[in-house]
Amino acid sequence: MKRNLIALWSLGFVLCLIATRHSGAQDLKQTIQEKVAALKQSVVMNQQALMRYSWIDKTELGLKGEVKNTKLESCQYGPDGKVQKTLLTEPPAPSGKRGLRGKIVENKTGEMKDYMERAMKLIGRYVPPSSDTLQAVLAAGKASFSQAGPDAVQLIFKDYVLPGDSFMFTLDTAGSTMRRLGVDTYLDKPADKVTLVVEFQTLPDGTRCMAKKVLNAAAKEIVVTINSSDYKKLAK
Repeated sequence: MKRNLIALWSLGFVLCLIATRHSGAQDLKQTIQEKVAALKQSVVMNQQALMRYSWIDKTELGLKGEVKNTKLESCQYGPDGKVQKTLLTEPPAPSGKRGLRGKIVENKTGEMKDYMERAMKLIGRYVPPSSDTLQAVLAAGKASFSQAGPDAVQLIFKDYVLPGDSFMFTLDTAGSTMRRLGVDTYLDKPADKVTLVVEFQTLPDGTRCMAKKVLNAAAKEIVVTINSSDYKKLAK
């Protein structure tokens, strides 16, 4: 997933929806074409800007309210356009438990890994957003538009992938920039809730990037938090 493009793709489609909401039918096609053209250009420019940056990702794995593992990674884009990560912390040591207790720990660790892989696969159906799916939800009358404070608006798309789920965008009306993206969904049943919140920031030169991502698998009491910080321009 090209995570740093999420903000721009989301913002572009949200702006398009807002514009078409207030446009007459005769202006609809032109408005969409203009927004799509502007979006494509902004995505290319922002991605080019991000490839000149490095940053630090701090990932914390929490289980039942306790942080079980923390890792720091230095990140930057490689020549192939993919994010390259260098681990800055030592990997966690093996538990050292043997016998039955060791086997139990091993099994639980495997179960948790499998569960989180399923959760991440599910989230991948939402992020990055699909313009076709967003448009289908809008056409079905399952999208709502409201104020989210004095200087922000929110779009909520219901039944985006699963019945009863929601996909949310919070937009800064003053700067026309994405503040937050949220997913509220579930795995096998509604009680098996999985949520994702992505918060964005703007760097001094106007480049958009991720600030924080929180994945919460409530049924298993697992929370994965990724904080991205220390964005620095690479030496030329």
